[in-house]
Formats: sequence, C-alpha cells, structure tokens
Amino acid sequence: MKSILAAVAGFLFSHSFITSSHAVAISAGPSCGISAQDDSYFSVVGVQGAGIYPRQELRELENDSETWNLFIQAFARFQAMDQSEKLSYYQIAGIHGAPFGPWDNVKGEGLTGYCPHVSNLFGTWHRPYLALFEQILHDRAVEIAKEYPEGESRHRAEQAASKVRLPYWDWAIDPPNSTEGVMPASLRRPNATVRFPNGTSGEIPNPLLQYTFHPLHYDDFSALAEFQFKNWETTIRYPLDGYAVHATSRNDELNERIGAQQTNNRDFLYKILTMYQPFNEWSTKANGGKIGNMETLHDGVHNTFGLGHIGIVEVSAFDPVFWFHHCNIDRIMAIFQSRYPDTWVEDAIQRKATYTMPRNASQGPASPLAPFHMNAKGDMWTSTTSRNWTSFGYTYPELATNPSNDSLTLAINNLYKPATQGLNKNNTLATLNLDPNNRTADAVDWMAEVTMPSDIQITYSVRAFLGAPHVDPKNWPTDPNYVGQVASLSSPRMDSDVMVTANIVLTDKLAEKFKAGELKSLKKGDVAAYLKTEFHWRIQQVDLSEIPRTNPPHGLNVTVFCVPVHLPHSETEVPVWTGPFEYKPAIDGNPPDYDALPVPGAGSVNVTKPGEFNETSGGWNATSGGWSWNGTTLEGDE
Repeated sequence: MKSILAAVAGFLFSHSFITSSHAVAISAGPSCGISAQDDSYFSVVGVQGAGIYPRQELRELENDSETWNLFIQAFARFQAMDQSEKLSYYQIAGIHGAPFGPWDNVKGEGLTGYCPHVSNLFGTWHRPYLALFEQILHDRAVEIAKEYPEGESRHRAEQAASKVRLPYWDWAIDPPNSTEGVMPASLRRPNATVRFPNGTSGEIPNPLLQYTFHPLHYDDFSALAEFQFKNWETTIRYPLDGYAVHATSRNDELNERIGAQQTNNRDFLYKILTMYQPFNEWSTKANGGKIGNMETLHDGVHNTFGLGHIGIVEVSAFDPVFWFHHCNIDRIMAIFQSRYPDTWVEDAIQRKATYTMPRNASQGPASPLAPFHMNAKGDMWTSTTSRNWTSFGYTYPELATNPSNDSLTLAINNLYKPATQGLNKNNTLATLNLDPNNRTADAVDWMAEVTMPSDIQITYSVRAFLGAPHVDPKNWPTDPNYVGQVASLSSPRMDSDVMVTANIVLTDKLAEKFKAGELKSLKKGDVAAYLKTEFHWRIQQVDLSEIPRTNPPHGLNVTVFCVPVHLPHSETEVPVWTGPFEYKPAIDGNPPDYDALPVPGAGSVNVTKPGEFNETSGGWNATSGGWSWNGTTLEGDE
C-alpha cells in the first residue's frame, strides 16, 4: 500500500496513550457491561479495558489473518442478532434514519433520523455512533474468542479479539493492487472463509457484502414510498434499475465506477487536508467554505453507489460499507484535528431538522449528540467530550505515534499527493520546486468551482469532463473523458436552503492531456483556450438520469478558475496558493443541444431526454427547482 504506515498498523498502545487535554475519563470494564434493558440508558464507551489499538484499512486488516478471522465472525454474529434487540445491527443502523423511531429512550418526531446532515455537528455526531457500533462488534469478537478451547488457542484468540476495531476503507488512495481496484475484494465476495473456534474451517455468507433483513418489515420502510427498500430483502448496491422490485447489486460494475472517481476523491481530499479552513467550514457543506468540505467529499462516495441503500440517507447505514466509509471520514477528521488542533466546532444555526433537533436551532460544541449516552445516568456525548478519539479506545495508523506536523504532512503526501500540483508556464510538470530561494508562485492550479443547492429532494451531482461526454448519461461515471464530481446526498424528506460550494480539481487531468499531446502548452492562455473547447459539465441525479442544463436547480453555477501556486520544496511541505482566484466566465462548459439528442431507443443508444417524466420515478421540475416524484413535488421537513 502506498503508505509509511504498515509498521505501526498492529502496534499496541498502553492505556496512558491519551495525552490530549480533551480526553474524557471513562470507567474501565467490559465494553458492553451495561445492561441492554430498554428501560435504562446504554453507555456508549467504545472499547474499554483492552488498550488503544489502531483502526486499520480493510486491506491491511485482512493481512492479519487471526484478527481478520475474528472480525469476520464477529461482524456476522452482530448482523445475526435479533432485530428487536436494542443493540442489534438492525436497531443501530436504524438510528441514522428509517424506521424513524426512538433509540435508547431518546424521543423525537418526523420522518428523519438522528443524524445531523448539513450541520456543524455532522462529523462529531458520527464519532460516538461509530464507537457504539465498534463497541458491540468488539464484544461479539470477545464472545467468540471465549468459545475457543482453554489453553493456547483461546489465549491467542483473546489477544486477537482485543485488537478488533472497526476498519476503514480508504477510497482515495491509489489502489495497492491495481487488478483488485479501489473497492476491496472483501466487500464484493459472496462468501468468506473462516476458522471456527472448534478448529474447523468453512465458508459463511460474507457479512461485508450486504445485510439480509430477518425479517424484512414492509412497514419499516413504507414511508420511503418512492423507492423499493420496503421490498428488498437485502441491501442493494448500484442496481441497474433502482426502481425495480427485484433489483440486484452490481458490485464489479460499482468497483469500476469507484475507480473512475478515485483520482477526483484523492485530489479533493488532499486539498481539504492541506489548506486551512475553520472547522465549521471544513467539516460541513452548511457553513460557506469555498475550497470544499468533508461532508461534500463524503456525499460523493454515497452518490457513487447509485440508487441502492447507500445512495439514500435514511437507509444508508444498513449497508455494511456505510461503516467502513464513515470510519474513513472519522479518520480524515482526526487527521485534520491533528494538523490543525486549534479549530473545532463553533455555534451555528441548523439549516434542517433532525429527529431531535428543530430547524433553525443553534447548536455548538456543548450540544448533545443524541441519542448517544455517556453513562447510565443519561449524560450525552457532545462535540467537546468526543473531541479526543482515543477516549473511545482507538486511534489511526497515521496518528499512532503522536506524530509531529512534519511527519503527519509526510504521511499525507505519501498517501494522497497528486501526480501534478500545478502547471508550469515552462511546460514542466514537476510537483516539487527544488529552488529553496524561490518563494514566489511558480505554477498555476486549475479548478472548476461548483455552487449548487444541497437539497433538491434527491441525491445528485455535477460532473465535469475534458472532452465531450457520451450521449447516454448512464455512461458518464466511467466515461474516458470524466474528471470528477461535486455531489450532494439528499432525499425527498430533506429540505434546506443551503448552497454548497466545492471544487473539481482539473490540474492533474490537464497534465495528462498535455502528456498525451492533446493540450499543446501549459501557458495560462493556452490552457484557457483548451478548456473553452474541451471542458464540459452536466447535472445528473443518483438514478443516472440527467437534469437539463437549460433548467438547472436554482442557483447552480459552474465557473472555471485558476490560482497561482507555490510548489513545496520537500515532502514535508504542501503547495500554497499565492494569489487571488482568476475566474474564467467565458468557459461555459459547452451546454448540450438537447434538440440534437437521438430519439429514445434509436439505434444502439437508449436515451431519456433530460427532464422527461416516467411513471415510476417522475422527473425534474424546473418550476419548483426540485425532483418531482411521479409528477408531484414532495415537501421536505420543516
């Protein structure tokens, strides 16, 4: 793997590792020692009494065969718990959205989950949520370890169980195995081979592939009337037809699609980890940042999964991949915290409601992260008390040794540094400026700034291309000319007036075009002329249908800009923008001629004209500025 982290991935940390002034004291003892009775509060404590171990990347964890074996069995046993139990996989996943009921005696109202999307609490709320999941997963691993025969085999199993943490999936890193792709094979295999406590080996259904409802309760998902979740017996990924009753997952096609998105995800992540923004701007799409933010990056990964469970907020947590994706988001937040320790959650108005939080309420670092209780007395976690992740019994490989800023920057560069960080007017593509006396701008960074409404009643994205995209929108995510996207995760029940601003990095792809001879020069004027002809952008909703540029969501705009950049002198430095943005409004993104599109069904191309309604899903309503389901615009939450 492209990292310097393997040496620390399995390192065991002492209980005294917690050094932050924000650490929270949590009583020792078994992680789930508190009674799970529904008439008492459950203490979310993470993993206690077992040391502080790193959450590992999925592919790294799989290399540790003993721990992986227990992890897979524990995940399967967690999923098999009775769905009526408070601590079951089903109940924990339901905290995020459907079936829209109280958890741990924390009551609310409305068809929305506890999760505060479009909020300054977005990142911090998920930290105790992940800790809760990890806590129960770890206890299942300990439970299995105790089933081994007494003696050496049980001792080894208990040692492995103590290390079981929730792994993360790093979808931004250049894949360590190009033939495997960006999406680990462990997320796509139908079966998993395990060694049972009795010493035998065998195959079990892979618990990382999907969650099988046992049983599926139609009424639990009937409120999501626009979709087929009420009829799907398992979680589904990237279905060919997301409105089909008998849809199936397409994991290999999904891997191809995620692979096409990886460079964009990497470049987006590198920008937000290396350019300072206050935490509120950095963490959420609700607070006006101009560079990009963690929540928008997160939304793009959800969007990549299409109109399956992951693509719709209220059911996304039922898919196992949700937990590995969000673990990576928590890791990114922890890296940001380590790099910029002096910025954190500040008070902000909530632009949409949650199950317990009214719209327009002010929430800040001391606000409760419902429904997660710290103790049986009923005290809830807050952004302040959850600031130090090691309080929950975990860390991450990059942060395991409490690195200096230089060491952390080196790790970020090793993982995510783009191949080209700026275009030099001398037609060179070096990423490092080797002249230590040069402190001026020595290259130009090119991006497309996207401003778009967060909530149009459906998950959607703006996609950028260098070269004309395929006439059929279904091919856009893997089009050879595709560069990247800015996406917003939403649903018919989400309503806010938030406008999102984020950037699609063009520099790396422009460098590729230069190397291929398509872009003749890296001089600013020549690049602008090339983009005038070859830069295209389109709007696409999660079911792969197009929203027409002639009637876009209200306020949506895409503008290419460039900015002078000073390249770093070493691998412990990062690029620095050194001047103002230079916007290029004449680069209009080549809006298509919709009248010239092929007739649906003509020849080998089956194209639905943008904005057309179909009887299953409805279509884009240019008047309302939102998606209309079956021709009727749905109201979001108030």
